[in-house]
Order: sequence, then structure tokens, then C-alpha cells
Amino acid sequence: MNRRHCVARLAASAAAFSIPGLAASKGPVLKLIVGFPPGGSGDTFARLIAEQLRPELGSIVIENREGAGGLTAAEAFMRAPADGYTAMMHTASSAVFAPLIRKKPPYDPLNDFQWVALMSVAPLVIVANPSLPTGDLRAFVNHLRAKPGEPYGSAGVGASTHLAAELFFHTAGAKTLHVPYKGSAPSLTDTIAGNVTCMLETLQTTLKLHRAGRLRILAVLGESRLAAAPDIPTAREQGFDVIASTYNLLALPVAAPPERARVLARALGNAMSNPVFQSRLTADGLQPLADVSPDATRAFVAAEVARWTPVARRLGIEV
Repeated sequence: MNRRHCVARLAASAAAFSIPGLAASKGPVLKLIVGFPPGGSGDTFARLIAEQLRPELGSIVIENREGAGGLTAAEAFMRAPADGYTAMMHTASSAVFAPLIRKKPPYDPLNDFQWVALMSVAPLVIVANPSLPTGDLRAFVNHLRAKPGEPYGSAGVGASTHLAAELFFHTAGAKTLHVPYKGSAPSLTDTIAGNVTCMLETLQTTLKLHRAGRLRILAVLGESRLAAAPDIPTAREQGFDVIASTYNLLALPVAAPPERARVLARALGNAMSNPVFQSRLTADGLQPLADVSPDATRAFVAAEVARWTPVARRLGIEV
């Protein structure tokens, strides 16, 4: 099953999650674990969705546990009570990439989580410090080729922004130095300061910085331009055939009560079906998905694991 087919299947999944009328919970607080520090794309989305869910589910708290591309959070999550009141907001990093490159993965993304829903997909963008020769992507690649060892930042070893960057630089024939951070926010700070030349991130956290001239977005790693920034070309348009995205998924512990998964799935479906919220996400460069079942979400994760495993092996990325 290819990735395009998976996303199409997800978007067309049963509308079972759009059932209205769930009463706001008066019970325990829902803890939402996020594997990255405040300010990054994963954390930003978690806070946006929590805001949408509170009228229906009641109190929600965000717990940031940054480090190791989301592995630190995932390991803490797996030790949490399986009562259905601790959930994890996964990105591509913790759902697929971080365990994929470990010689001894701490968990199996297909069997150690109860996948609840995939909420959005976000093509990554290439951003660079604007003081560099960044007239377009090809000019920037020529700069990197001429200066081997230029540092680039990522959200951590095994993050989606790490593997996707390695794939892009390999395709472009540029030799760079990876500088991992504990999340995309500190990496963005150093890209702006010029301590690293570039990084991959989402449009959600970089577009305002781009418009303000503090960063320069060189390309979208999507199959087409994004509606929120139609002036920014894809990498493919500029001669580099690389497609890479991150995404936002919610998981419960495997042993959590299925009823809790159904409650969360319906609430997420209701939130993601809100046209105003959908427009807000689209304006940030995300592709919102409203009617996505747990089975379809698990199939999506399986397809991404199958897609990226040979890439990681070909690039020799393993820790």
C-alpha cells in the first residue's frame, strides 16, 4: 500500500467519529504527553487540539517530555497507567522514525500502542538562515556542495526532520554535519542565529518567521505547493525529488479500555470536523483529517514504517 493510497483511505474512513453530543467529562483529568519542548510543531498542534477537546472532554493537561526524537516521552507513556486517561500525541518521529533507526528499539510502533486517530499530515519545509546564498533551493545546495560539513539542525536523532534531511542531502549530493537538538524550537532558534545553516520543519512554525525575514523557506517537501504559501515551490519543482511529511497521531496504551479509545476518537473526530478549526490548520500548512478510524491509523503507521525502513538502511542511519 503506497503512502498516497493510505492518506486517501484515511480521508475516506468511516464517519463513526463524527457522532455529536458527548458530554464534557467530569471525571479524571486527561494527561496528554508530548515528546518535544514547547514551541515546536508537535507541541503547538497538541495545544491546539487540546483547546478544541476541552469543551467535550473536560480538563486536559499537556506534559512535555523532550528528548531522543520522542523516545523519552514514549517510554514514559508506556509506564503510565493504562486507564485511558494518559494519552500520547505522536508525531512521525516517535511513531515511526526514532524506533526505526535503533539497533535495539525500545518499542514496536505497530504492537505497543493502541492507535486512536491520525489528525493531520504536514509536508516538511526546508528553512535556512537568510544571510546565506539562498536565492532558491538550487543556489543553496550549490553553497552546501562547495562547503562540505556545513551544520544543519534537527529536532533530535531519529526525528522525522533528521531522516528526511539526510535523504534530501543524499539526493542533492551535499555532505553536511547533523546537529541534533531536544526538539525543533531550539533548532529553529539556532537557525535564526546562524549557528546552523538550515533545518527541516513545518510551515506551521516557520511561515511567520519567513514572512518577517528571519528565516527563508526554500522548498516544500510535498507533492504540491501548500495553499497557505502558494509562492513557495516544492523541492520537486526545483529538481530534487524528495517527499517527506510529519503528522499528528494520538495513541493510548495497548491495555487501555477500548471504550476510552472510542470516546477519544469521537471527540477528536468532532474537533477535526469543525470547519473553523480545519481552516485554521490549513492556513498553517497542515492537511486536516476528520474521519479516520483506529484501524486506518494503524495501517498508515505500518505503511510509513515500510516506506522509511529501506531509506534508513540505504543511508546507513542506525544508533
